[in-house]
Amino acid sequence: MPSHTRDDIMNTLTVQQIEELTGLPAPEGAGPEKERAYRELAWENIKVDVESRDAQVPLDAEVGGRD
Repeated sequence: MPSHTRDDIMNTLTVQQIEELTGLPAPEGAGPEKERAYRELAWENIKVDVESRDAQVPLDAEVGGRD
């Protein structure tokens, strides 16, 4: 997943781009409040994905100096 900032998610990317990035279905015909809630949810999901990835223990092949 490419790295994006909260500002990207909240202000720069389109709802369609966020949907492609996160896999969260975009709300259709949503007003500003629903779109903002969608963007907040997408940002929370991205943070969880990054935290989960960073918490994983690397495979032996990924650890330098181990043969």
